[in-house]
Amino acid sequence: MNPEDKERPINEETRSRYGVTAYPVVLFVSPDGGLIQKATGFLPPEQFSPIMETALEKEKAFMEQLAKLKKMPDDAKLNVQVALTYLERKQLENALPLSEKAVKHDPRNSTGLLPELHNQLGLAYGTKVESAMAKDAEKATMYYEKAVAHFTIVIDKYPKSDSNEHAQYYLGVTHAIKGNFDDAISVLEKLVHHTSDAGLRQNTETMLEHVKDLASSN
Repeated sequence: MNPEDKERPINEETRSRYGVTAYPVVLFVSPDGGLIQKATGFLPPEQFSPIMETALEKEKAFMEQLAKLKKMPDDAKLNVQVALTYLERKQLENALPLSEKAVKHDPRNSTGLLPELHNQLGLAYGTKVESAMAKDAEKATMYYEKAVAHFTIVIDKYPKSDSNEHAQYYLGVTHAIKGNFDDAISVLEKLVHHTSDAGLRQNTETMLEHVKDLASSN
């Protein structure tokens, strides 16, 4: 796969869809296009074989999960779990109806999984913003607004969730990607001052400095 091969645009589409950032890379993809596993770098057979076996095991486990969901289509926890797997597999469209069903059947978040689901939905839309900005400004804005909406739900509705502060970080980054630097700085500065997570604080400080540099150069 060479994204610079202009005669085969599918290469760039594949790189963008599956988040390929280094070469060589091997993608284990399901028949419906879901990313099961990704292996980057040259690997000799003795190292590659376990990765392939893991991919097969993951696909088998997911098929079993889908079979359970078929028997219990209104089970909130199963809907969330399958939706999260689809998001991990870069299949946002497959995750959306399951996510809606999960929210409908679990309005009080009895599963404890809804904040993470919203964060992952926000990230899925957020990754689409930058690629769409150069091609379709209207789509980029739509993706941006959807990402912001999901992160905001976690921030406002689930203040005690472990996902809350990460939602704030993701929101700040999403504002920055869209070029809304003032909003990004505001969110990230608040997070720096109140988070007790040392790792998250360090990441936020680094991102905040980067965003301020971007803001000053525009």
